[in-house]
This record gives sequence, C-alpha cells and structure tokens, in this order.
Amino acid sequence: MGWTHNWRRQTELPRDRFKAAVEQIKFVLERSSVELAGADGTGEPIFRSDQIVFNGCNGQGCEPFEIARQEFDRHGRKEVWSFCKTERMPYDICVQAALVILQHHLGTLLEVGSDGGDEDWRAAKELVKTHLGYGDDFRLQQAQ
Repeated sequence: MGWTHNWRRQTELPRDRFKAAVEQIKFVLERSSVELAGADGTGEPIFRSDQIVFNGCNGQGCEPFEIARQEFDRHGRKEVWSFCKTERMPYDICVQAALVILQHHLGTLLEVGSDGGDEDWRAAKELVKTHLGYGDDFRLQQAQ
C-alpha cells in the first residue's frame, strides 16, 4: 500500500467554481519547483476549465491526479470517490495543493482524506498561502 490521497465529491461540480479552482491550481503549480507531466508521466499536464490531469515526470510519478467537473457513477450515485497514490514522489505536494484549492472553492462539495494527517499537508498549505493568501484553514475530512 502506498501514500494516497482521496476525495469524495458530487458527480457534477459548479462550472464557475471549478473553473476558478483550475485557474488558481495552474497558477500555483507553475510556480512550484516540481516539474509536472501528463497522465503517463510524459507530455504536458492538462489544466482545462472542465478537467485537471497531471503526474510527476522523469520517473518521479506514480498515479495521475485526475479530476473532472463532471464524473459519472455507473451505479447512479450522486457522489463519487476517487484517489491518487503518489508514493510521496515530488509531485505529491502538487496533488495536495490542488486539493486544498479545490476544497477552498467547492466547500462541502469536496471532502478530502489522506493516508497522512493535517501535519503532512503543511508544505502544500504554505505553497497555496504564499501564492493565493489562503490555505491555513484546510483540514482533512478523511473521505472514504
């Protein structure tokens, strides 16, 4: 079992709030010292108004971080549960920062959990705070 972050969210997220989160995530991650790639660890990461996909690159990735504004549950549930195993690779801080920003914009529509505790998110919260001025109030909800 590896180092993993997870989240539970509504199947459809508000367009304007998701788009605002994507813009801020791209802004912050472009200013981090971590080089990111596309889903398979090559190419460019995706930061679109309806989708985010990135992974570490140069062998420094594990599973891609993927979230879309609309996701479908094949069983018809109104919520979906997702996760990203990072194995504490360098891009882990980017996954955490993205989740901090998403939760800021989406509030109760996104519950975040992690193999670690709140103290393990200190660097990501500081990265977000440095560039956006918020992040201190982020707390894990232990989504399952």
